[in-house]
Amino acid sequence: MSDLTPEEFEEEKYVDYFPKLQTAYKSAFETMNEAFDSDIVHGIDQTILAESEPHYEGDGNFTVELPDDPLEKLDGVVATDEKTQHVLDRYLEELRAELRAQFDVEA
Repeated sequence: MSDLTPEEFEEEKYVDYFPKLQTAYKSAFETMNEAFDSDIVHGIDQTILAESEPHYEGDGNFTVELPDDPLEKLDGVVATDEKTQHVLDRYLEELRAELRAQFDVEA
């Protein structure tokens, strides 16, 4: 298990940790794309998560900061807000799990 700290993560996330972030986002996308409507998953990936920012809070907990009104960002996705919100919530759970795995921390 790593000794990752929130300060270390913030300082290094777009330098030394960037490959791990890319792997976490890619793995979460692949898992979600196999399990849910690919139009919704692609829309979330390319609009909402493209503008997201991960943060490490410590004790194995990651948060993912989303743009304001994330569902409003989706264009061309035919689904109810309820269904899209469900997929987004599940996607964020998967992404946080992938981040924990990449950075070898447990919640």
